Parts: sequence; C-alpha cells; structure tokens
Amino acid sequence: MSVPARFTARAGRRLAALTSVVVLGATLAACSSSSGSTENGSTGHSGDQSNVTLTFGFQTADYPALLKASGLFNNLPYKLDTPVISGPAAQISALYSKATDFGLVGENTAAFEAANADTDLSKSEPKIYTIAGYSAPGNPHPSPALYVRTSANINSIQDLRGHSIAYNFGGNIYAGYVKILAQAGLTLNDIKPVRLPDNQSAAAAFVAGQVDAVVSGYTSVAKVVDSGQAKLLIDNESLGIRGGAGFITRPDVLTEQAKLAAAKDFFGRFSTFYSVWYPDHEAEVTKIYESVLKQTPAIAKINFETQKPGKLYQIGDPQFIKDQQAIVDAAFKANGVKHDYDISKVFNPIFDAVAVPS
Repeated sequence: MSVPARFTARAGRRLAALTSVVVLGATLAACSSSSGSTENGSTGHSGDQSNVTLTFGFQTADYPALLKASGLFNNLPYKLDTPVISGPAAQISALYSKATDFGLVGENTAAFEAANADTDLSKSEPKIYTIAGYSAPGNPHPSPALYVRTSANINSIQDLRGHSIAYNFGGNIYAGYVKILAQAGLTLNDIKPVRLPDNQSAAAAFVAGQVDAVVSGYTSVAKVVDSGQAKLLIDNESLGIRGGAGFITRPDVLTEQAKLAAAKDFFGRFSTFYSVWYPDHEAEVTKIYESVLKQTPAIAKINFETQKPGKLYQIGDPQFIKDQQAIVDAAFKANGVKHDYDISKVFNPIFDAVAVPS
C-alpha cells in the first residue's frame, strides 16, 4: 500500500472521532405549531409534532447552510437537527447508535450492509433501509468516476492490476469501485486497495500523489486533473451507476407516527429545495460553497452546475432496484461483499409519494 502510515493513522483517528461524537451541528428553525401548514414546501401532514426532533446527518457543512438559506425549512412544526458527519461508515455508525434518525450516504449503502450481513434478508428484516435517492443526470462531471495519475501509465481499467486505488466504503464511491473491478475482471487481490474513511481523505491521497488511482468526483481532484497530472478514465454513467446520493434510516424510525409525519414533511421540502430553489439561486449557493467549504469561485461554480440538474427519484422503481442488485452482484464478483443476497427489501418506497410527486 503506497499511503504512508502517518496518513492512514490520521484518517483512522478522524473516523474514530466522527463515529463517537456529532462533529458539527445546526438546528434549523422550529415552532410549536401543529397545523401542518403547506407553506415553504411543506406537504401538509397533520398531527402534533411539537415534541418531535428529527436528526438528519449530512456529510458536509454546506447542506445545513443551504437548507437555512432556502427558507424552505423555516417555521417547522418539529425540531430539525442537522449534524455533519463525514463519510458513509461514520453515518452508518451514527444511525446504528441512534445518534441520528436519517443519514445522507450513497444509494447503495443499505444494500452493501445487507450483502455483508450474516443473515439473508429472505429470513430477516433489514437493519437499515434506503428510503430516498438523489441524482443529477446529464451534469457536466458525472460521479463517481475513476481518476488515474498520468505517470502511472493506466490507460484502461484492466491496467489497474497491481496499482493502488483509494476509495471509501459504503456509498456510491464504493459502488463505482467494485463495478470497475468486476468489469475489468479483477478482484481486491489483484490491486492495492487503499480504504479511507471518506471521499475527502481518498481524494487528498490521490492529489498528494500517494496513490495511483481514486474513485471520486471531479471537484475533489480538479487541481491535478486540470494540471495534466491526472485524467478521467471512466465515470458512473459508463458503469451503469446512477450516482448521486441515498438516504438511510432504521426500521424503528418509521414506526414512530409523529416522527414519520415529520420526515414526510422534510422530504417534501427537500424535494422542492432541489427541484425548485437550488437551480434558481446560483449566487446564494456558490457563496455558501466558498464561505463554508472554502472552495474557490471557479470550483464553487462547477459544483453548482454539477448539482443544478439534481432531483430526487423513486426508490420503488423496479429498474432502479434491478440496477442496485447488479451492483451487489458485481461487488460479490470482485470479493467486495460477503454474500450475493437478494437485496430488494432494503429499498423502502415509503417517501416516494412526497419526494417524487406525480
């Protein structure tokens, strides 16, 4: 493995800190009203939610800032906490420990958890569900994508044999990683895998020249790509991966009626946020990217353009579930998950009607 010990140790310490505490949080506006108002994108669910707290883990600090800037989450009939927890693995840990109710990860996260479980889902219920999905088809920089250092002389995915590849486990990055290996006819034993806690750590290792390849997104590695030190080899659309993000929760969260009603309201607003507010507010969005994420104006604009086509999609779509099964099959083929189970049960369409209204 070409990553220095000090780098992986630092990454490990960071993951441990993230999984044990909520790193950074924001509480968006709340009020005691139980009227189920339809203002600001609410879906109008009734019932007293004044004692409900919805804890939604995001992976980067721009999300809480963007939700606040949109105004769509003002005057909520419930309390919304938005801790920032970096990386799918840390998000999963927070969900299992009940530090959060929902987490933003990859669309494949619950499927990978199920494929690594000791018990087949045909004989048990999932520990976590994927309950919503987001993607931005047709954007100028599809993700996840495979980037390689030009000095590594990797010109096809088959050339990855013997090379170091950085990635993070649990989400769409991992889906791209295992799909690439399976498509190339490789397994984890044929490469030098460098597993890091989150996309930021993996991209940093690649930019620093510590690994030969990375599965990431363009804006995270733009510095070396634009300079000619690295190049794009293949992206998610070529791999048959929708990309984007997924939202996970525990089964018990969905059995609490007041919390479920609050969550339906949240996803209705969140759908409006991406389909209506975000595309029309470039100045506000890029300002947050620059001030919160410390991105340059050029990278902030690219991020905005990349996310602009984004919308939520239906988790209950049969073709979507079929595609997710194909990703798990590929992961098993590449020795990336323990079992090749039927994972269709992890995709729960309970929010489809409010997240993707007809």
